[in-house]
Amino acid sequence: MAKKKKRGSQKGRSKARDRKQKKRTLRLAKSHPRPQVMTRPGLPHLGAPEGFRSISMAQAMLEYAKPMMKFGENDETGFNDAFQIATMLWNYALLVEKGDEDMKVRQEILKAIRGTFGLERVEAQSLLTKMIERRSFLFPPDQQPERGMPFMFIRKEVRYLIQPFDYKKLVIAGEIVLPDQDDRDLIKKINTLDELIYDGAEYDKYEKLLLTLEDECENLFERWLVAKGMLKDDAEQYSFCLQTYLNFIYAYIHGDIVILKSVSDVYFVEFFEDFLLRKMMVEPNEYVYWPPALKLFYRFLHEKGYLDNYEEIIRNIDRVEPYFIEVLRKQFS
Repeated sequence: MAKKKKRGSQKGRSKARDRKQKKRTLRLAKSHPRPQVMTRPGLPHLGAPEGFRSISMAQAMLEYAKPMMKFGENDETGFNDAFQIATMLWNYALLVEKGDEDMKVRQEILKAIRGTFGLERVEAQSLLTKMIERRSFLFPPDQQPERGMPFMFIRKEVRYLIQPFDYKKLVIAGEIVLPDQDDRDLIKKINTLDELIYDGAEYDKYEKLLLTLEDECENLFERWLVAKGMLKDDAEQYSFCLQTYLNFIYAYIHGDIVILKSVSDVYFVEFFEDFLLRKMMVEPNEYVYWPPALKLFYRFLHEKGYLDNYEEIIRNIDRVEPYFIEVLRKQFS
């Protein structure tokens, strides 16, 4: 996911930690680094039972691991250690579920928990029991799809009230921020990437360029938002949304040639109802930031000279946005 003085400084540090945590989560939730194609219905249409929602396998693991993340919230190493222990607990819970509990494996896990987190034996045993029960509660075997499916059904622990984004709080200056050399270089790189897509280039031919673009788009878009009068903390919340969208456009196989300046309704639907929910884990109410973030991004691209007419793309997003809110309510309410 800017530092302020006194009371605001803690808020700034908290947001910075949150953004780093989200980026780690994003990397974990990416099931394939190379282009892929969706050959099944989106997540909301996979037949989750009442009281459950569909979830990708990677996100299922992350949801299960949430109680462990408090042990690794301060640094990257701690996060990875906590996730590794959570993976061990997941696998052991599967053995217990199948009636194949192994006392030797149990003792090895308890030793790993104590050594990694500095817990006493009783605390480690309590955590182990809690995580075994958590898997059965979240993913009861009799409520799961048939074996071999790339998704699971997770119990809704909490039901959220999903409200549409409040556009009244989104106020930015109307004056155009003219492009500088950094902006022009960015647009040149996007055009180069578009040409590679049109030429049918293999992903490994443009992967490095795409990764560079993701960082530069985020930084320059954020700078543009601040120049438009937005607070830096708020600008970060919108710029954070770009990586997932760029990954969908350029690192995902579509039925047609898709680049930033040519995205039809059907691909916006696919992005919002499936790709975003599978690839990004945030608090459910934070998903509503993606439509306004993309609208602002296209305005940024227009001002910087990438496309002459961005209104049609904005209208496409406007048409899909109410449906996306209903998708979020189905998934999380």
